[in-house]
Amino acid sequence: MELSRVLPILIQFGIGALLGGVGLWAGIKSGYVDLREPDGRRTIFILVAGYIAFLVAYCLFTFYLPFVPEPPTP
Repeated sequence: MELSRVLPILIQFGIGALLGGVGLWAGIKSGYVDLREPDGRRTIFILVAGYIAFLVAYCLFTFYLPFVPEPPTP
């Protein structure tokens, strides 16, 4: 595995996860997001699920799709 493909993902998504985690922590501690209410839990779920979905799509375009063979042309 090439480090030139992995390092940008680690940096971008690692720093994004760190900053997002700090933001979520601040929102929960300040009472802006209440985990006892369904709306607060749904908001956290949507943010985390969107982050993971974007990470999976980014990895798909980086690691899998460049190596898919092109269909033969007639």
